[in-house]
Amino acid sequence: MTKLEFKGKDVDEAIINACNAMHVTREELDIEILSTGSVGIFGLCRKKAVILAATKNNKHPAKVEGKSSKAVKASPPPEASKETTPAEKSPKADRKDRPAKARKESASPVPQKQKSKPSDPRPKKEKRVREPAAPLTPEILEQLKNDLHQLLVLMKIPSEIEVVEENNKAIVTISGDHLDQITANDGQILDSLQYLMRKIIGKKFPQKTMLSIDADNFRENRKKELHDLALKLAEEVKETEKTRTIPPLNPSERRIVHVALQDDKTIRSRSVGDGIFKKILIYLPGKGRNRNQPSRKKKGSAN
Repeated sequence: MTKLEFKGKDVDEAIINACNAMHVTREELDIEILSTGSVGIFGLCRKKAVILAATKNNKHPAKVEGKSSKAVKASPPPEASKETTPAEKSPKADRKDRPAKARKESASPVPQKQKSKPSDPRPKKEKRVREPAAPLTPEILEQLKNDLHQLLVLMKIPSEIEVVEENNKAIVTISGDHLDQITANDGQILDSLQYLMRKIIGKKFPQKTMLSIDADNFRENRKKELHDLALKLAEEVKETEKTRTIPPLNPSERRIVHVALQDDKTIRSRSVGDGIFKKILIYLPGKGRNRNQPSRKKKGSAN
């Protein structure tokens, strides 16, 4: 007999779901466990338990409630009778039976009213108003500190953590003996920790939590470094008239570069690439376009 698939947060819940759907007791089921599931880490990457179940008496249940397995297939519709009633005749056959005069009259064109343009049924998009962040509760701050500490221990870089609230935003400071590892690669590990903690806290609390994670004053030093780099490359572009490129940056770091150059009207800057991390091009106006692209033809020119 074909077994049906059931899921649950653990094996017991999956079996209970099978019993409820098939209206039988656990003892009446033939159960095969496909996966025991996983609780993941910090509430992320959780996987459900999966089982296959069928009744032991080899009788298919009369009714299975809820969504059933892929093995349950819809029965094909009954074959249509070969004999057709007059009402089931095709339009072509009906036209042959009518007199020629009636067919001619029905074939005469009928003036149609001009169709009005249908109105767009889709509702207009309303402008989203960003709600101000609510004050963070002590439970959120404590959970953030504990989870980040546990994550750093698992990474074998245990550190001291301080969490304070400023303007409804959690400011996290990491200190200890592993700051060089945490801030390595231009702060990529620091950015990854910040991203993970947003996801972890977001899974545990319905309230939107804004947070920033820093170590050894890295954020402020990085901001000054990018600001100075942007001004330096801008001067090189003016002298050489050649485009300069800054390696891929995250959105907040790209904004630092664009803001540093926004008052200089002699040059331009723009982000290029896909994904979160993008490069920044710094160039003179008119020099940033790809020279390999064909130029547009002027009006009136020959084809």
